[in-house]
Amino acid sequence: MITLFLKQWLLQTILLCYLTITGSALLYTLFHIRTPVPWTLTRFSYTMMAPYQGDTEINEDLVAFGEYADGSTAIIDLDRYIPGGKGERNVRKYLRSFRRTEDDLQVRKYTEFAQLLLERERKKDPHIRAITLNWHVWPRSPHGFDALRQPPHLKATFITRVR
Repeated sequence: MITLFLKQWLLQTILLCYLTITGSALLYTLFHIRTPVPWTLTRFSYTMMAPYQGDTEINEDLVAFGEYADGSTAIIDLDRYIPGGKGERNVRKYLRSFRRTEDDLQVRKYTEFAQLLLERERKKDPHIRAITLNWHVWPRSPHGFDALRQPPHLKATFITRVR
């Protein structure tokens, strides 16, 4: 029979181990500091730290341009087409679930998205001729998300174009 003292000691030991492993994973996630905790245990807890793992020193965004019959272009607000809050929209824009499979699968998915976007935009404006998707990258700024979102800081990478 387990005594009350032994039961409390066992529960406190389990809690201490859990907190140590979680703390080790948090240190690795935020600062890339490895502790003496076995890596297998740290890695298990590290995968639970997903919200903190994607933090980078740059800002990024998927940008869609509508091209019109007269040759003009306009940025299309994607928030109308991608449901959810900011975090969920960003996950959807990155298409992370298609990133680590075939090399061209992610581009195909962006092309499918652009085609659907073109169909929906044409219902609103029949003069739209094409959609171009670009990936924009620019440095962070203490003055806000969009503060440095302009040349020479802004780098645009072509993804796809559909007609």
